[in-house]
Amino acid sequence: MDLNNIGNLAYEHEPKKVMPAGLITSPSLVLKLYDLFTEQTKPNPIEETKTFLKKEILEKKINPLTGMGFAILSKDILNVARWDTKYPIVLKNQIYGYGFNNSDEMDNRNYTPIDYFDLDINKEGCFCIWELGIVNHEMKAWKAFLKSSRTESDKREYLESKIAGKL
Repeated sequence: MDLNNIGNLAYEHEPKKVMPAGLITSPSLVLKLYDLFTEQTKPNPIEETKTFLKKEILEKKINPLTGMGFAILSKDILNVARWDTKYPIVLKNQIYGYGFNNSDEMDNRNYTPIDYFDLDINKEGCFCIWELGIVNHEMKAWKAFLKSSRTESDKREYLESKIAGKL
């Protein structure tokens, strides 16, 4: 088997960090928000993203499914994932891109997103390699919840379980 022409990537590996960025809460859905970044990237627009997510949930553009899930914000993608209600237990996600008015504002850390826009998972993919580190943590936390009595306390335990640090 000749592997010379497969697995060759024009990609330079740069570790990422993840930090919990709070909860997005509504009567029908609670999302854990994560900020995903590198040492060299600027902070992501957390507050603007929280406002955007609350609006999308209120306008029913994000289906709550079980009512719990998480969202990952990276330098240009917002990935919103919710746990489905039926067997097999699957994670359903939708992704958004976002843009800025100009690079000067980005450099000064005065973020002003132009717009959040829907992206097609079939074209973009569902999760990047870095997001899968967060997904793995969330899968373990959700599995523990499913094995629990699913009480109010168990729900809070799931929502309080977060990952932080280098991926």
